Amino acid sequence: MTALEFHGVSVRLGRGRRAVTVVDDVTLTVPSGGVTGLVGESGCGKTTLARAAVGLVPLSGGAIHPRSRVQLVFQDPYSSLDPRMTVGAAIAEALPRRTRSDEVSRLLDLVGLDPALAVRLPRHLSGGQRQRVALARALTARPEVVIADEITSALDVSVQGLVLNLVREIQRELGLTMLFISHNLAVVRYVSDHVAVMRAGRIVESGPVEQVLSEPADAYTRTLLAAVPTLRSAPGA
Repeated sequence: MTALEFHGVSVRLGRGRRAVTVVDDVTLTVPSGGVTGLVGESGCGKTTLARAAVGLVPLSGGAIHPRSRVQLVFQDPYSSLDPRMTVGAAIAEALPRRTRSDEVSRLLDLVGLDPALAVRLPRHLSGGQRQRVALARALTARPEVVIADEITSALDVSVQGLVLNLVREIQRELGLTMLFISHNLAVVRYVSDHVAVMRAGRIVESGPVEQVLSEPADAYTRTLLAAVPTLRSAPGA
């Protein structure tokens, strides 16, 4: 198993005077074999950090280890799959030809899908099924680290719990190191061992999930917690 380590990572997007620092001197360790949740408001740099980890955006400073054996599962299950490719073909792209059929069936079964779906096109699947396919595709490379970027935010509430349970089961079964990105503190608390809180491109607080979310040290973390809906604060309660 492998830890995912960010050392003083910075990312600037744009050119010249219009360049903006989106990730600012982030140092964070995702412990080997565990799940670390990364939370923060939209636009705080969470997705940019994830993309930097897999080489989709260049670093302007710092280092990330490892840069191989890391796979990213994207947020939108509707745009992350090629609509012209069958489920089986999408999963099999990175597999040796002689093992493709058996491995596609194994991976579909691993993510709780009927292997018969391999001949279907993405448009014939529900959002939850598509996200499972995206997860199966990420696992073809047998990664040691998986980054899940808001993978339940585009799904119906009734499906989110099923996908979260699946993620927990697969992470434990395969012993994966996982960075789980979400703006939903309840989701992060459910799946994570540790949590890091991001604001305006910087990590403002990190530690064991129960410690940070029960006794937050940073004012921004307290603000995020106060914004979580409760039965008492819900309209009409």
